[in-house]
Amino acid sequence: MTSVLPRRRVLVVAGTRPECLKLASVVRALRAQPVLDTQLLNSGQHQAMVERTFAQLGLHCDLTISQIAAASLSHALTALRERIRDTARAQRSALVVSQGDTSTAYAAALAARDLGLPLAHVEAGLRTNHPYRPFPEELFRRRIAPIARLHFAPTAHAAANLRGEGIAAERIFDVGNSVIDLLREQVEDTRPLALPFLPDTPRHVALTLHRRENYGRGLDIVCAAVLELLARHADVGVVCPVHPNPAVGHRIRRHLSGHPRISLVEPLDYRPFIALLAHARLAITDSGGIQEEAPYLGTPVLVVRENTERPESVALGAATLVPLRTDRIVAEADRLLSTPPAPALAFTRDAPYGDGRSGERIAQTIAQFLA
Repeated sequence: MTSVLPRRRVLVVAGTRPECLKLASVVRALRAQPVLDTQLLNSGQHQAMVERTFAQLGLHCDLTISQIAAASLSHALTALRERIRDTARAQRSALVVSQGDTSTAYAAALAARDLGLPLAHVEAGLRTNHPYRPFPEELFRRRIAPIARLHFAPTAHAAANLRGEGIAAERIFDVGNSVIDLLREQVEDTRPLALPFLPDTPRHVALTLHRRENYGRGLDIVCAAVLELLARHADVGVVCPVHPNPAVGHRIRRHLSGHPRISLVEPLDYRPFIALLAHARLAITDSGGIQEEAPYLGTPVLVVRENTERPESVALGAATLVPLRTDRIVAEADRLLSTPPAPALAFTRDAPYGDGRSGERIAQTIAQFLA
């Protein structure tokens, strides 16, 4: 008789919307592996948003931790670490998967270390080479690296960062960025989609702001620049999906609500957001993910940050870094609006962020590791 090996249990942890988007293809591919028993855990960092985002993507969470209500970053980390550790122990997990650089990602890494479990880190090796920009993301990603056993780097540059920090080459896998898997699905989806929130203008700018480093004065500066840009270009409208964080939303609404060519909307589902980004003549953002997605859509990006962990987009000419000064933001936006955009990247293995097949590579590597 042929013995059947027991399936090894993998615990995938997600706590924020970007983690859902970048783990979706990974979860699907892991669940397709017959040797693995994959469980998806909602960490409770942004509980309702995670449930909603995965539901939109046709996925469900097997396990859910109640919403974390912590007064500080350190308290949130402690609570997340304890709850993820308790869940992994109770489920007898053989390996933990985390993505990126959020509180959930770092807490999952600490929980795995507490239990002596291997950690697979998706989107490993991003660096700005500034210890506190962005904060706390740069700090978290640097602390996750020594804990992780499997490092899934989204780009060749990220893989080189890890090697430069002394991570053994055989533990680093240049798989591409997993959000491009999801983006490729959306680009290949030919179903019509209404965008009722678009202003009645020939050209549109997509605006997204949420980074902690831009709270307060930074948001004031960017909003002032947007208003100046609209004063200069009567044919331009702005669509801004407003981040749910009150520290961001209240300030943006105070500056931008009431303008006839600005649409302030609730956070968009992924498909309409990608349609907005593809339709936009320019994106102004402090997001990391948009820097990865926009080059495949042919949309230029103005990054209102001092530095970026996605230098590939800057090197391509698809993204432009601009300091937080109103005059500089307006000048660069003027330039980009008057310059023909670069052609959209093709989904090929040679593209900086990959070909949209990262989830399959990650799942195969994890299955082989646990086998």
